[in-house]
Parts: sequence; structure tokens; C-alpha cells
Amino acid sequence: MSTKYKSPNVGFIRPELFKLMPLYRLIRDVLSGEDAVKKAREEYLPRPDPTDRSKENRERYEAYLRRAVFYNATRRTLKAMVGQVYMYQPKVKAPPIMDMVVSNATGEGVSIQLAAKRALEYTLAFSRAGVFVDYPRTEDEAPTSLADIESGRIRPTINIVHPQNIINWRTTPMGAEEIISLVVIAEDFASMDDGFEITLQEQWRVLGLDSEGNYYQEVWRKVDDPRYIKSQRPEYFLHELTYPRDFNGRPLRFIPFQFIGSENNDSRPDNPNFYDLASVNIAHYRNSADYEESVFIAGQPTLVISGIDEQWRKDNEGTARVGSVGGIGIPKEGDAKFIQAQPNNLVKAAMEHKERQMVALGARLIEEKKVQRTATEASLDNIGLSSTLASTARNVSEAIDWALKRAAEFIGIAESDVSFTLNTHFESYKLNRDERRQLL
Repeated sequence: MSTKYKSPNVGFIRPELFKLMPLYRLIRDVLSGEDAVKKAREEYLPRPDPTDRSKENRERYEAYLRRAVFYNATRRTLKAMVGQVYMYQPKVKAPPIMDMVVSNATGEGVSIQLAAKRALEYTLAFSRAGVFVDYPRTEDEAPTSLADIESGRIRPTINIVHPQNIINWRTTPMGAEEIISLVVIAEDFASMDDGFEITLQEQWRVLGLDSEGNYYQEVWRKVDDPRYIKSQRPEYFLHELTYPRDFNGRPLRFIPFQFIGSENNDSRPDNPNFYDLASVNIAHYRNSADYEESVFIAGQPTLVISGIDEQWRKDNEGTARVGSVGGIGIPKEGDAKFIQAQPNNLVKAAMEHKERQMVALGARLIEEKKVQRTATEASLDNIGLSSTLASTARNVSEAIDWALKRAAEFIGIAESDVSFTLNTHFESYKLNRDERRQLL
């Protein structure tokens, strides 16, 4: 059955992001930990014999999977790097009227400092994130009153967006610069809530500029129609359309969204910094599965009895009891002994090699980049600006500072009265290369 689409393809994913999705998924699963990695099963841990579909082989794989140990060096490295930045608290400058934004930036009790920490984690791991300033809906075009702002009834929120959820975007030339003219964010909403159980479904929030340059916000959802289940794509319907306004009740002339990257804060996705580290972490996990398998199978002593005959088998009913509660009667010329396999040093060496690789990859993210610098630029204060960790922290600082200023505009406060800065002077820069690796 052919289906004629009536709606735009709101769920379209940009090709450059689509290529990065498998990388994002691997990093996300590794950071989530052993449960997520093992839940992916053969995607990360192939069956030793994939052609054997017997019950015995399936049960062997289940045991193989259970015995494998996932050592989460990737998450430990990320936490260590974030800890370097948050060794000193961010510097926040804002007047008292903005206390509700500083202490509860997201509207869900998350402070601006913790929101920035989440943005830093996303940008370090995936080299990309987004910050979205959402303005409250007002029923008319009247200016927002000071009483409404002070009571918290009408206030902006600052939201950090995961890179996997920023599925589409466009920029448009305006004079000498490129401005963001479209952003599509995939998110969930509660389609059913009985007070205890919640059913979540996907929706798409569209941030755009209309033909007159005014900022609008749309929410699209899927049409619940079985005709679209087997079609190339689903049908969508417009659930909500709003035109957020500023402090004076005027339409906004920009999209209050900012990209964050590890290299710079433009719209182009950077290659994820943590992909190499996460890939080696998965390879280490596979080696661990082989190592634990060999320990289980070959690591147990095996009893070997020689010189026995059929009469001995009949007399002992084909069994032999060993230990303090048993004994073995063997023929005069017979012998009994335990043998044990030699350690599987090859797999163990492969694991140790990957551990060294992970340490090196993690250390490289906090080391200064090899760039030509003057003697002044090589000072301790400026070394921090040349590392991946510091450049990411600086980009996050700029984005959160920008968001805080946009929130201040809504409240009617001048940009110069607010600022946000993350620490970029790290204790690790006082260490030499070997000491940094030991730290990680």
C-alpha cells in the first residue's frame, strides 16, 4: 500500500550526524557501564563459534558473557577530567534577581554550575552538546512584570541537550556571519500517566525563524495510524506552535540555542574525543572474556589416572573419589596425578597492552597540544589553553556564559552584569607526562 505524506519529515536526521550515531552509541554504552555493554551482547562480544546454533553452544555463550569483566576505564577517565575542571568552582556573576536562574537553571532543581558540568561531560565525551534557553509562554504581548519574575512564575530556563538529540539544524548567512535558523531536538513526552506508571513517546521540538525573522517554537508528534507503520517514514502532526517573547513582550529575532564543541562552538559536529578510548575499552572487554574463559576451563586441576583396565572400571563403577574423604585404588603398574594448564599469558598480555593504550589515550586529552608557541605562551597559565580538556572547558564556559546572558535579557538585565567561567588551571599541568599517566 502506497502512502502519500502530508507532513514534512520532522524526524529527519542530518547525514553528518547519522554517520556519528554508531560512535555516539558506543561511547554512551561504555560510559553507562557493564550492564549496558553486556545488554548489547554480540554487538560488543561476538560468539566464539557463531555458526553453531545448538542449545549447548548458546548456554556456553551465556556463561562466556557472564564471566567477562568490563573494566570501565573510559568513565573513570571522564570523571577524572571533569574533576580537574571542578577542582575549583565556576565563577558566576549575577545580580540577586537572577538567583532563581543560578540556583535552578533547568527548572528541575539543577543549578547553573551542575548544568555546566553536564555540558562539560557531554562535550568531553562526544565533542558536542547544545544549550537551549527556553522562554516562558505568555498569553498576551504585555511586558513581563517584575513581580512575576521575582515570584518565579515567569522565568527562563537553561537546558543542556545531548548531542544524539540534536538531529537537524540549518544556518543562514546574515551579513558577515552565519546565524542559526533551524534546530530540531528529539525528546520524550508522557503520552500516558495514571499517577504511577508513565508511558513515554517521542516528539520533536523545532526552533526556527519565520519569513519575517521572528523566532518560533513548534512541537511535532507522530500520527498514531497503522498505515504508516510499514512505510518509509511516519506521518507527523503539529501539536503546538508558540512565539516566545522577550521582557518587553516583543518577538525574539534569534534562536536561543548554542552549539558546544571540543574544537569550537560552530554547528559542525566534531569527531568524538572519547571514541578511540571507548573502542579500546571494548577490545579489553573482549580479551577479558577470553581470559576468564581460559581461567575457568583450563585453570582447574584435572585428575589423570593411567594403567587402569576394564576390571578396575567395574570395581570402581567408573568413578574416582579424591580428597580427604576419598581414595583411589589403582593397579600395581598404574599411576594417578593432577595436571594443570599453563597460564594463558597471550590474552593477559593483550589486556595489559590495552590498559597501557587506554592510559596513553586518556593522558593525551589533558596534555598540551604540539603547536608552535612563543616563550610567553609556553608559561603555565597558557599551557592549559592548548589541551583538549582546557579548550573544551573554555568552549563550555563561553556557551553557558552566552546562555546566562540570554536569560538575563529576558529578565531585563544588562549583559555586562552577568558572567560564567569554568576553571582552566589544572593541577595536572604541574606534573610531567609520566605522572599524568599515573594520575589517570
